[in-house]
Amino acid sequence: MILPQLKTRTRVQHEQAEASLNLMDPLLTRGEYVRVLRHMWTLYVPLEDRLGALLGPANRAALDWPARLKRPLLERDLRDLGSALPDRALHPDALDFLHAEADAWGAAYVLEGATLGGQLLRRHLHTALDLGNGGAAFYGSYGELVGPRWKAFGAALEARGAADPDPQGFAERAVQAAGRTFALFITPGAAVPAGQPSTRPGQVGGAL
Repeated sequence: MILPQLKTRTRVQHEQAEASLNLMDPLLTRGEYVRVLRHMWTLYVPLEDRLGALLGPANRAALDWPARLKRPLLERDLRDLGSALPDRALHPDALDFLHAEADAWGAAYVLEGATLGGQLLRRHLHTALDLGNGGAAFYGSYGELVGPRWKAFGAALEARGAADPDPQGFAERAVQAAGRTFALFITPGAAVPAGQPSTRPGQVGGAL
């Protein structure tokens, strides 16, 4: 089973990323929220392109990949909040750990898992920032389909891993890629939990 390994073995990186984003802070400002959304955009643009290529047509079709893309939602939120898009996204070289299909599944686990906590976070953001009718499309993402889509993703991941000639090797690559993907989400200059130094590779200019 790959999902339990992913959850257990990437817990530290997951906690680092959530602490870094700090979106549940009751004193969160709109400016801080916009900064997080801009950071997310710089990550999701190259990540979604790379993962789509590595997963291949059959997996994309099985996952209904176009319906899972978050870039349009981030761009909508930034527009609604009066922010221009960042000048550039994360350089593809920062994703040099994503080479194989198993790597893509591990990274996709991070992106898909972020939708689960997004529903609670969306309610908090509406209340804390008085967002009205715009600004939280990204964290609302799948709406009522968040549960079914997460289950579908998990089932597809487990089936793909079990069908691999080397299931444990597949799982190991997925876990390593997931850990490095979580590390990308640690925002520059952000604090991380004590005793858990950042493992964020390179320089990258309740949420996950």
